[in-house]
Amino acid sequence: MVATDDLIRSLAADARPVRPGAAQMRLFGGLAAGALVALLALTLLLRTPLSAVVYTGVPAFTMKLAYAAAMAAATGLLLFASGRPGQRIGYRLLWLILPPALVGANAIMELTMKAPQFREAALLGTTWQTCIAAIAGLSLPVLAGVVWAFKRLAPTNLPLAGLLAGLASGSAAAVVYALFCPETTAAFLATWYTLGIGAAGLIGLIAGPRLLRW
Repeated sequence: MVATDDLIRSLAADARPVRPGAAQMRLFGGLAAGALVALLALTLLLRTPLSAVVYTGVPAFTMKLAYAAAMAAATGLLLFASGRPGQRIGYRLLWLILPPALVGANAIMELTMKAPQFREAALLGTTWQTCIAAIAGLSLPVLAGVVWAFKRLAPTNLPLAGLLAGLASGSAAAVVYALFCPETTAAFLATWYTLGIGAAGLIGLIAGPRLLRW
């Protein structure tokens, strides 16, 4: 029978050194690959990449892209932390609140300054019925990339990791969707983009515990 110390030494001798940052790069690669698939799918479907710049102008386009990118960065960092045993996320979950809070404050100011008869149009835009489903649908290939990346990580809180995987995937999908979205208001962004990212988070919360198990 092999002694425990001998077994540990044998396993350690067979272990290969891991490059610093390899896990982060793998996760980034999974997110980027999934986002690229989503971008290609939407381009083939709509055939109008970057049309949002033409339809909405640079300021509105920048606002949408910045919000989605900020959410992707925050959720991506939290997602990586959730895949490492012993990492406490705790107060860092507040990172998820800041981007929606800023956009929400902007939306309230925007609606307050508009005449009452124009507020509904600012909130709903012309694509509110499809925005949530589009972002959630585009998040699926990104989520597949995250699941692939997590094969080298070791999440211990699977529901939390699943939720963050879904939110990160939804945020990356929102970046892609923003390249095509014709909407121009902060009210639309704060409402429907946030709900779309939340829907992707719900998908991750439900599917994550099974997909991310190691």
